[in-house]
Amino acid sequence: PAAPTIPLFYSTQSSKTSPISLVFLFTSTQTLPCGPPTSLTVSSSPAAVPLSCSEGFTELGYYNGTVSQTDSGAPCLKWTEFPDYVMQYPGRGLGDHSYCRNPDRESNPWCFFRQNSGAIGWAYCDCHQGAARLVGSSSSGSGRVEVYLNGQWGAVCDSHWSDGDASVVCRQLGLGDIGTALQHSQFGSGSGLFHYERLGCRGDENSLSKCRSRTFVTGDCSHGNEAAVMCSGPPLRLVGGEEDFEGRVEVFHGGRWGSVCDDQWDDRDAEVVCRQLGFGGVAKAWSWAHFGQGSGPILLDAVKCTGNELFLDQCPHGDWEQHNCDHMEDAGVSCSPYTDGVVRLVGGDTPWEGRVEVFHNGDWGTVCDDHWSQQHAEVVCRQLGYRGQAEVVLDGTFGEGVGLILLDDVRCEGTETSLLDCQHGIWGRTDCSHSEDVGVRCRGLPGRVSLSGPEHPGLQAQEGRRREV
Repeated sequence: PAAPTIPLFYSTQSSKTSPISLVFLFTSTQTLPCGPPTSLTVSSSPAAVPLSCSEGFTELGYYNGTVSQTDSGAPCLKWTEFPDYVMQYPGRGLGDHSYCRNPDRESNPWCFFRQNSGAIGWAYCDCHQGAARLVGSSSSGSGRVEVYLNGQWGAVCDSHWSDGDASVVCRQLGLGDIGTALQHSQFGSGSGLFHYERLGCRGDENSLSKCRSRTFVTGDCSHGNEAAVMCSGPPLRLVGGEEDFEGRVEVFHGGRWGSVCDDQWDDRDAEVVCRQLGFGGVAKAWSWAHFGQGSGPILLDAVKCTGNELFLDQCPHGDWEQHNCDHMEDAGVSCSPYTDGVVRLVGGDTPWEGRVEVFHNGDWGTVCDDHWSQQHAEVVCRQLGYRGQAEVVLDGTFGEGVGLILLDDVRCEGTETSLLDCQHGIWGRTDCSHSEDVGVRCRGLPGRVSLSGPEHPGLQAQEGRRREV
């Protein structure tokens, strides 16, 4: 029988003009065979499957690797943020992860991702060659480095092997941001095939494919010259934030976690913290225990980064545990992935309604309802990807915000694609109170075209996150 067809998805980030037909013809799953391992292997893609997006996909199977970014480099969102979609394709490898999948039998795996506007899109995934794995060790955090090229796994020569190269391998494998380079085949020799003589990574890249000084083997690399790595997690963390990219900065030293004093703490220090933790976006420093006071020791004071360092401990700082601070001065950072003008809906009872909040200069804030009409609501809903009718909701119906009131006197014609395209007053200058925070109700499912039946609202931007309901 013909496969049932369900609504189509379109990607605003893809050059494709035809939609992905979401059909399902699977009857079971299949994994390509591989030889028995002789040691624990940690890989950025299945070791036995050639790293092409279409490999491993048959009439009975689908891509089951660990690639988790789009062709354009955007990080994938977790499938659990789209619970209806997971339920629609049971047993297709969707779950609490952000790995690319093709449960709809599309020839290449794909994923959902957040566009710069804040809306949700989909795109095919980056399954290019260059995956890495660690072999020869009983520990998941160390081993001989092997890279996949031209259908074969091969080693890296240790003649130019550095901690920067090792850190990139660890980051690509999800084993933390700090790697120690090991030489002289400390985890044994491989097949004898070498792919690279030099990787030349700076140390802050997310994958080996981003290292721009790679050199293929031209010299004498042989058994005994295989590069290896030992990975460790980042010795700092963010605590107390509402999102995982913000919080009080805590460092690990001497077997203990402790906070950092905010003396001389500024955005350059925040840039280094965000870089070390792998966050992009806008880095902002916070002082005076903005994310709450710590309860452990205060381990660092007088941190003074230039902003170019890869790790916080590379910045000039006072002696460990020497300070004149108390926990009221605990430093914090936010590493926001948002760009100015992104909007979200907060406080609604349903996913497609809520108080309008806009992001500007590192902060979320509300919008005053002066002059607001259906035209304004249509612009907000359009920016979030909704294609149905829009309704403006006045007088703080969705609750009063607690932060800044960022916009007032907004005047839209109704045809704009984002709120920032409308005329508005000076950022942060308003004569309103939070009782005048404006809200909207949207209709129409973002990113979908309904082939039959009514449109369905689906993706919500709430508390900075979007999900399908």
